[in-house]
Amino acid sequence: MIYFSMINLSADKQLGIILPNTNRALGVVLKEVTPSEMQTLLKEKDLKSIVNSFFKQSAQGSDETLLNLVKNNPTLKDLGNISGSVKELLNALKSEKTALPIETTLQKFLLNMKELNEPILKQKLENSGVFLESKLKNVQNPHLELKNLLLSLEKSIAKSDILGARTLTQNIKDLLGTQLLKEASNSALIQAPKDEKTALAQLAKGVENIVSKLSEQLRSADITSTKSFEKQLGKLEHLLSSKMISSDNFKPALLLDALQNLSVQMQQSTKPEVKGLLDAFFKIVESLKAVDQNTHLDKKIPQELRGAVDTLKAAVEKSNPAPLKEMAAISSKLAIFSNPQKLEVHEGVREILSQDLKSTLLKAGDEIAKASYPNQAEILRHVDKLLLQIDYFQLLSHLSNSSSIYLPFSWDSLEDGNINIKKEKNSKFYCDIELKLKEHGELKIKLALYEENQINIHIYSQSSEFRKMIKESIGSLRSALIESHITPREIRIFDALKRVSAYEKAENQIDMGFEVKV
Repeated sequence: MIYFSMINLSADKQLGIILPNTNRALGVVLKEVTPSEMQTLLKEKDLKSIVNSFFKQSAQGSDETLLNLVKNNPTLKDLGNISGSVKELLNALKSEKTALPIETTLQKFLLNMKELNEPILKQKLENSGVFLESKLKNVQNPHLELKNLLLSLEKSIAKSDILGARTLTQNIKDLLGTQLLKEASNSALIQAPKDEKTALAQLAKGVENIVSKLSEQLRSADITSTKSFEKQLGKLEHLLSSKMISSDNFKPALLLDALQNLSVQMQQSTKPEVKGLLDAFFKIVESLKAVDQNTHLDKKIPQELRGAVDTLKAAVEKSNPAPLKEMAAISSKLAIFSNPQKLEVHEGVREILSQDLKSTLLKAGDEIAKASYPNQAEILRHVDKLLLQIDYFQLLSHLSNSSSIYLPFSWDSLEDGNINIKKEKNSKFYCDIELKLKEHGELKIKLALYEENQINIHIYSQSSEFRKMIKESIGSLRSALIESHITPREIRIFDALKRVSAYEKAENQIDMGFEVKV
């Protein structure tokens, strides 16, 4: 084996000593790489360029050779899953008489899968440690963010005809004229004034005043200008798409529910053109009530409904100018800055460091190393292992120019699992989910999302019993996707042990973007 300290490179390819400290997973690979593998790596791509690009947004070109070395490295492959490592660390911490702060953080992080919902999962992924450096790099100066929001709001108000526009515009100008906002720059590390707390409190009060006045104006607007109405109308449009009316995806109950909810909101509108469409919508509701779940729609019903929806959209767009929607969106973002703490220049960094798992582990490791605990060596070993696992996913993400993430929750049926997400230039998203289940073995799910809400799903399993269970649940999966405004274009199940040549051809046609291993 060739060790890092023994690597001999020419002067223009010398590897900085900071490399293994930057990402320890890469350090492990370089320690265990053979001389022949190192030669291949240096021939295919200058090693220094790989290192130099490590914290840039994405790798330049392909790092396939190094990526394969990382994936096949025995030390990294045998690390196990992060949820298991968190449990091991928690067990080691519980043996201490005095509870350590990190114990509470880990218990909150290791949430059972049954308790997950969309917002919690999103938060866990963001704070998984894999994106720590990226978040710190992109943190914004809150003063500059507020300044830009106020400038955008000023432009929107100028294009609108809302009451009190002159007063709101003057309030905005007053805030933009304050020292804090006049000096706001791209740097989040600007010198804070001596009376910072007073200045921030006054600025926050000014923001609160603007948000309050703006909210009052928006509340007086017609219901058709609200996000709720826009969302319900969008849901109805989605259910009326040609794919959703097909025999596979047709759900009359969902269509009826969306139509009834929209009709209720339409009754609250004061606009004559909206009121005038209610009779047409009520007639279609009655027609839908007579449709059986397993019956195809009469062609006249979707045609009539599409016509009514198009007429409603035209009426809404004519009476609700774009600036009103812009102001509503800006107002929700401005509301955050009515809290003085959110205006502190270092608050964004503090918030990231306090919530991110990798940051928490690094801090805990330093504190535990400086203290004296009976179980100190074991605790530090588990902390070290977790940090190496997170570094491994960061390295995979960088080298594959994608987001490679572990599953940030506890699931007793799962031995191991990870997710790899990649976005192509054509706005297509590809996702590989690889799971190792205790009872059913390996499960691979390949997803392709395109045209914003169209999805193809291919599922691979070696277990015939498990494939049967999946097949029985396809209906529920389709319904869940449809309710989330996602159109399931194709859902297919494959035996992972068989090679299906017809599928390989089909996959090339739909451009799934992943190598097929069956």
